[in-house]
Amino acid sequence: MNTDIPKKIVDNPIFPRQQSNIMANLQNRIDIAAANHDHHLLELLANERTQLESYWRNTPSSASRQRRVTQLWQYITKEIASRSQLSVERRVTANGEEWWHVADPRSGKTFNAESFSVAMHWIERNRLGH
Repeated sequence: MNTDIPKKIVDNPIFPRQQSNIMANLQNRIDIAAANHDHHLLELLANERTQLESYWRNTPSSASRQRRVTQLWQYITKEIASRSQLSVERRVTANGEEWWHVADPRSGKTFNAESFSVAMHWIERNRLGH
């Protein structure tokens, strides 16, 4: 038996109301079985309730899914932007010497300068970061 709820059903705004109606109908059937002292039917209906509750509990809500998709999209766009931006990084060697490392992911060019001003001059001369 396939236990996946199709996305088009879960994303439908009336899905929660349908769930509520199904559970109300189930409760009505339980009440009738109890009134008739039908213990076998009560047992079957209790199993049905357990299965439905478990099934729906494992189905993420549309809002929850949308929130996760939005967070993933924001992360991806941030990563792509950071990988395509020019970077200038100050580095200090074990001897205490200061160097400036320039990297432009778009062009693939890199440069190591002995001062920040030399690094900036190289960036301007190569027209990077535009």
